[in-house]
Amino acid sequence: MKAVCSILFLVFTLTSGLAQNTITGRVTDGDNPLSNVHVTNLTTESGTSTDKEGRYNIKASPREELRFTYVGMDTLTIIVEDVTRILNIAMLPKVEMLDEVVVTEKISKQKNLAMNYNKDSSIVNTSFGYLSPASTAYHLKVIDGSEFNQGSDVLHAIASRRSGIKVENHFNSFTGQFVRTLFLRGGATSNNKSPALFEVDGNIFNDPPIWLDVSNIKRVGIIPGVQAVWRYGPIARGGVVIINTSNGVHGLREKNSSKYYDQARLRNNFVTGKVVSRSEIKNELPTYLKEMENSSNLENAFGIYQKYRQDFSGIPYFYLDSYKLFFEKYGEVSADTILKDGLPYFESNPVWIKTLAFIYESQSRFEHAHHMYKKAYLLRPDYTQSFIDLAKSYQNIGDRDQANSVYARLAYLIDEGLISSDSTELSQMIEREMEDLFDTQKESNTNGLLEQFSTRLVFEWNDSEAEFDLQFVNPDNQYFNWKHTLVEMPERIRSEKKLGYSMSDFLLDDELQGTWKVNTTYHGNKQLTPSYLKVTIYRNYGSKLQSKEINVYRLGTKGANQHLFDFNLPSRLVQSSR
Repeated sequence: MKAVCSILFLVFTLTSGLAQNTITGRVTDGDNPLSNVHVTNLTTESGTSTDKEGRYNIKASPREELRFTYVGMDTLTIIVEDVTRILNIAMLPKVEMLDEVVVTEKISKQKNLAMNYNKDSSIVNTSFGYLSPASTAYHLKVIDGSEFNQGSDVLHAIASRRSGIKVENHFNSFTGQFVRTLFLRGGATSNNKSPALFEVDGNIFNDPPIWLDVSNIKRVGIIPGVQAVWRYGPIARGGVVIINTSNGVHGLREKNSSKYYDQARLRNNFVTGKVVSRSEIKNELPTYLKEMENSSNLENAFGIYQKYRQDFSGIPYFYLDSYKLFFEKYGEVSADTILKDGLPYFESNPVWIKTLAFIYESQSRFEHAHHMYKKAYLLRPDYTQSFIDLAKSYQNIGDRDQANSVYARLAYLIDEGLISSDSTELSQMIEREMEDLFDTQKESNTNGLLEQFSTRLVFEWNDSEAEFDLQFVNPDNQYFNWKHTLVEMPERIRSEKKLGYSMSDFLLDDELQGTWKVNTTYHGNKQLTPSYLKVTIYRNYGSKLQSKEINVYRLGTKGANQHLFDFNLPSRLVQSSR
């Protein structure tokens, strides 16, 4: 209890009196500066405009939002963070599409969601089409059927999985009887509560489907009242509970096949363009790194470091890049000397503290990484990622009890509403991290993951403003792209900033065995600094043979599709070993 009180004190202390920062930057159309762009702080309602060079400055506190508006350009809204000082904005032309073009685009998105339905548990099928939290402009919560306790009542099963849902008696004026039903938070007013509407496999029910067997539920989607009315009309003023059952027809199968679509084999999507190799990307590295890399000995390399230190004094990534290179070429003693020079410049910045923790982990210096994660946790006690990072770090140093304790604190703060976690994807990632901690303590795998997946890839990035594509290329040279950009994923990136997380994971089954490749295209961030991507590969995921490998990649060259790493998807025989 004492630990919980301490963390509550930290949350309230560090988030209640946030000072305003001066945010500066330059607004362009991608190439040329834009003057007279209106920049507004949506919280304080203060505003300014860019000058003829596209430059601006405005005051804002962390968690406040800045809106950029310009005639003929798409409006852009950015959430300010504790480290935000520079926001360089590239605005895109507003494209007005004809009705028939819009319809075509909607069909395309629907088909894509249908293809992904059985791979992505955040997608739900409705009578109005497929929906996911990432593709909707309103609140949508999705619960996977695996979360329900078998044998429980369907209403209590749903109510127990999300806060703000209650099971109450409701008088049905048509039958003259009281029936049990669900009431969702935000369903009409407190004086005039309306029960939730139910949709089961496309069929609408006013009364709750208490006849449903919980074990037959595949997925549940919940839309609050106000947003539900937009789609379903006044009948849905109490919100809608969408239930997909195992008997329903959901998802899209391959033509003339009983198999669901594999994202890496959807269309004629063969990799044909240039992919820059790791050795080729070294030609694009900063001059100081290339010179130190080509140095003949430690003394020569240190002399080059000292020469460039005069020009890059105070630049965090200069010290981190130099440290990483010295560690790889000359060992930790000489590398740590460089960190002593650089730490004073970034030890109070959680972005660069976390970057150093990434690098330490890739070097298996887990105690050093743990020290950095504790610093980041104290600097950002209201970020979900801080808890996840600290818990995983405790696990890395072998202190599972403390890891359990951190997850317990996170769960408590989420339940109390002190930390938000209304993203289905984030909740599922947290559950997988907790399963990884708990299941690896057991004598054998009991969560069923072994039967489904052989490999888990976890991507984490240091800077929330980082925009990049991930390209997964299967053994047949066909690919699937995941685009982490404001254009492609505006709602997800907004959710990341509001909830305080910067990670995503991918689970792969053993259907297409062989060597896979992962490439990335970096689109930059708004500070014009490099971003750092940490990748954890879990092999034999969920089994006693599970192992993991951690690597860190510097993303600095923009626009080039560059190769990150290969990984082998093993045979079922390896997975099944005990």
